[in-house]
Amino acid sequence: MNIIGMEFATSFYPSTKGALRQAAQDHALNDRIIATSAMTAPDVLEALSRTASPMILELIAGNANCPPSLLNRLAKHHSASVRTAAAENSNMNLETLWQLVQDEDDDVRFSMAENHHMPELVLKALAEDHNPYVACRASKTLERVIESRSVAGETQSWKNFRAAETRKRLMQLVEETGQNPITQVNRFFSNLYNYARAI
Repeated sequence: MNIIGMEFATSFYPSTKGALRQAAQDHALNDRIIATSAMTAPDVLEALSRTASPMILELIAGNANCPPSLLNRLAKHHSASVRTAAAENSNMNLETLWQLVQDEDDDVRFSMAENHHMPELVLKALAEDHNPYVACRASKTLERVIESRSVAGETQSWKNFRAAETRKRLMQLVEETGQNPITQVNRFFSNLYNYARAI
C-alpha cells in the first residue's frame, strides 16, 4: 500500500491508523531482534543494514557476527554512535581503526580510548590526541592494560609454583606410604561415604 492509499484508509477507517502504527512498531522490534541476535548470519546483517535506521545500524555494528566489510562501511557512517559501535566490535580491522583514531568526533575517539580491548598501538596513538580528555583516558587505559598483563603473568607463575609443590607433596606421600595417591583419595572418599551412611 502506498502513502496515498494509507492516508485514504486512515481517513475513512480510523481503526486502521492504530493497526498501521502497531505494524510499524512490530517491524522496528523485529529489526532490533535481528540486529542483536547472536544467531543472525552476516549476510542477513548486511541485507538489513541497507534499509536500517541509524539506531538499528548501531545495533548491527555491535553484533559479534557483523563482518569486517560491513564494519568498514559503518565506520564511515554520518552518525557518531554508529561509528563508535563499529570501532568497539572485535571484528574491526586495524586499518579502519587507524582511520577512526583520526575521527572528527571527540566522543568516538574517547570511546575508543576507554576500551580495554583496543590494540595497544591504537591506545598509544590516542594517548597523543589533541584533545586532552581523550589523551588522558587513553593513557589510563593503556596503564591498566599493561598492569593487568603483568598481574596475569604473576598469577600464572603462582599457579605453576603451586602445581610443582603439589606434585612434590604427592611424590613424598607415595614414598612414605608406598601407595598411589589415587588409592589414598579413593580410600578417603570410601571412608567419608561410610561415615555418612552411619549418620
